[in-house]
Amino acid sequence: MNRWKMIISNFLEKQFGSSLFTYREVLNMLLPIILDAFFINAIGILTTAMISTSSQESVAAVSLVNPIAIIIYAVISALATGGTILTARYAGLGEKEKIQRTAGQVVGIVVVASFFISLLILLSTKHIVQILFIGADPVIVSKAAKYLAGVSLSMVFLAAYLGAFSVFRGIGETKTCLKLTVMVNLLHLFLSFLFLNILHMDIVGTALSLIIARAAGGAAGIYLLVRKRGTLRIPLRYFFKMEESTIKNTFGIGAPYALEQIFFNGSSMIVQIFLVSMGTVYISAYAVANSFLSIVYAAGMAVGTLSMTVVGQCLGAGKGDDARKYGKSFCALGQFVIIISLAIFIPLMPVILKLYQAPENTVILIQQLIYLMVIPLILFWPVSGIMPCILRAGGDSMFCSLSSLIIMWVVRVFAGYILTVPIGMGIIGLWVTMPLEWLIRTVIYRRRFWYTGLRQ
Repeated sequence: MNRWKMIISNFLEKQFGSSLFTYREVLNMLLPIILDAFFINAIGILTTAMISTSSQESVAAVSLVNPIAIIIYAVISALATGGTILTARYAGLGEKEKIQRTAGQVVGIVVVASFFISLLILLSTKHIVQILFIGADPVIVSKAAKYLAGVSLSMVFLAAYLGAFSVFRGIGETKTCLKLTVMVNLLHLFLSFLFLNILHMDIVGTALSLIIARAAGGAAGIYLLVRKRGTLRIPLRYFFKMEESTIKNTFGIGAPYALEQIFFNGSSMIVQIFLVSMGTVYISAYAVANSFLSIVYAAGMAVGTLSMTVVGQCLGAGKGDDARKYGKSFCALGQFVIIISLAIFIPLMPVILKLYQAPENTVILIQQLIYLMVIPLILFWPVSGIMPCILRAGGDSMFCSLSSLIIMWVVRVFAGYILTVPIGMGIIGLWVTMPLEWLIRTVIYRRRFWYTGLRQ
């Protein structure tokens, strides 16, 4: 037993040890991020299941609005990602005062940007829903408008939460991130149960639970950044004092990623338009299948998130060779955790799908969609999903965003439309464009990393 422990320990140290981190430190940072991701998705499934107790129209309304909500979330998260990379680099240099100043400014920038975005969406809610969901059931449209208004109101609070979250991830405080996630999502779950199952507030209850939970999360995140016993103890003045260099670096890293997410999720809305004409069953099936897959690759996303912290700190410390080593190791680790996730969740799929209380014909369709993704997830998703995080940590954000956008619109939108409508493959035609996109991204990002990655 001791011999095997030594062999495994030596292998892990070779793959994940460096002059800055031991393999134990890397894995200790990774585990809370994985738990964080699984927790978020598990709560998402439970809250969606609660929504389904109201009606399939409510599930469809949330599904239709989610691409818009994800766009807003992605823009805020992308700016916060810039904060993660900046704080990681300063952490690599060991400059606490710069970390404090950068962290405070990043939170301020993200909150101000989210305020204007939220205000714009809130003032345009009815027009957005009427334009995007032409042909949908009027009941679904009405519910979608209410939910979108609630999501818009919650985004300013979310910005404070994500800003604080990005700072803690940048300095490797992943356990603090996990605590925040548990608090916010348990509160969201409790309030969803209260508003949906006890008070029967339907879609309004879903939106209200989101607003309250995110407000609590934002307040808790700011408190943890400024408290005297905290790791950073950021002076309040740093949240209001903006430096040109910090703004430029934050937007330089985050803006291309934000634009990518805007257009990426814009394509998702177009895809939703393809589905609207097929009916509520297909909208719900597509939403639930995507929700299940998000659980499966949650651990892989966690590896990508950690790669930004580790690679960023290596580059900040001038350890380019270590950064490139971690780039390769994290992609391999991502593939491993995807295999483990599939081994865990595929057998549990019937139990998980029961939570959605979908009709039998919808469940059969959902299962077909999920089984189609098993092999592509193992072969293509890890590099496609993790390598962009590694390249962005090295300052290669613009290439990742542009290439991703081109691939997405050509494959997901154009090819998806051809397969779905003219050829008549329906939802299956739309679904198979996803692994094709992963394959193309894998080839392009591998070549980019091999020739130019982390050498800027």
